[in-house]
Amino acid sequence: MKLLFVGSTAIGLIVGFFFLISCQNSETIDTSDILVKVDIMRFDEAMMRLKTKEQIKEFLLKNTKFVNQFYQTYPQDTALINRLYLIHNNSDTQAFYEDTKKSFGNLSDLKNQLETAYKHIKYYYPDFKEPQIITTFTALDLELVVSNDMIVIPLETFLGPKAKYRPQYPQYLLQRFDKPYIVPSILTILSKKYNSIDPNDHSLLSDMVYYGKSYEFTRAILPDVADSLVIAYPDSNMTKIWNSQDLVWGYFIDNKLLYETNARTKEKYLGDRPKVQEIGNDCPGRIAQWLGWRIVSRYRTENPSISLMDLMKNSNARDIFEKSKYKGQLED
Repeated sequence: MKLLFVGSTAIGLIVGFFFLISCQNSETIDTSDILVKVDIMRFDEAMMRLKTKEQIKEFLLKNTKFVNQFYQTYPQDTALINRLYLIHNNSDTQAFYEDTKKSFGNLSDLKNQLETAYKHIKYYYPDFKEPQIITTFTALDLELVVSNDMIVIPLETFLGPKAKYRPQYPQYLLQRFDKPYIVPSILTILSKKYNSIDPNDHSLLSDMVYYGKSYEFTRAILPDVADSLVIAYPDSNMTKIWNSQDLVWGYFIDNKLLYETNARTKEKYLGDRPKVQEIGNDCPGRIAQWLGWRIVSRYRTENPSISLMDLMKNSNARDIFEKSKYKGQLED
C-alpha cells in the first residue's frame, strides 16, 4: 500500500518553516582570525576573447591541468579546439555569454560565500588547502567540476529559471542549476575527502549514512544556508517529507530496506527520480539520502560531544544509526 503524505496545511507549513530554520547547525564558531585565499580566475572572460584556433590552442597549452581536469582531454585535442572556436565566434553564444556576465557581475557574492566556506573548513581541518577557483563559459557543454585542488564553475549552467538557455535536464532536476546552489554543491562534493566509509559494507544504510554525513558537513561549513539548498529539494518537498517522515521510515522498516544490498533496489531510493512512487506520489527522489541525513542529524543531537571531525571519521554506519536513536520522529 502506498503512503499518503501530509498535505501543506497551515500547521504543516509552520512546522516546515520552523524546520528549515531550526535545523541549521547550532554550533557557533569564530572564524574571524582564520586567513584564506579565494582567488577566482576568470577563464570565461579570457577564453571568450580568443577568436582564432591558434589563440585557443596557445591558451590551452598554458593551462594543461585545467584542460585535463575540466575537459578531460589534452590541449592539442583538435575536436576541443574546433568546438571552442565555434563557441567564441558564434553570435548566439556570444549574446548568451553577455547575459551570463551581466547576471553574475563581479562574482562578489560567490567569492564571499566561498571565503566563508573555506574559513569554516580550515577551522575544522587546519591543513585544508584552498582549491583553485576557475570560472568558465562552455555554452552548456559541461558542468561543475570539483577536485581537491581545483574547482571549475561553468557560470551559464547556474543562471536559473529566467535564463534564455538551460541545461538539458528534466524539470525536476533544473532547480539545482541556480546561483544559490553553487557553493553548497561544491561543499557536498568536497566532503568526500573527509567522509570515511567501510568498503565492506554494501548496505543501503551505509549509503544513506554516507550521504547524510556529506550533507551534515555542508551544513556545518555553511551554517547560514537553508537545508533545502544543501540537499537541493524545493521547500515544499522539505515540508512534506519532514511532516511525513514517520511514514517514510515505516516504509523502510516494513520493507526491510536498511540492510538491502541489491544495487538496483538501492538506486530506487538513493537516485534522482521525479518521485519515489513505491512510497507515494509526493515522495521525492533521493529520499534515502534525505533519510540518511535525518539519522546523522539525530546522531549529533543525541551525542553532542561528537565533533564534526569525529562524525566524518566514523565509518561504522550501524554505530551511527544505533546511537542516533532515530525512529522517524519529528523532534530534533
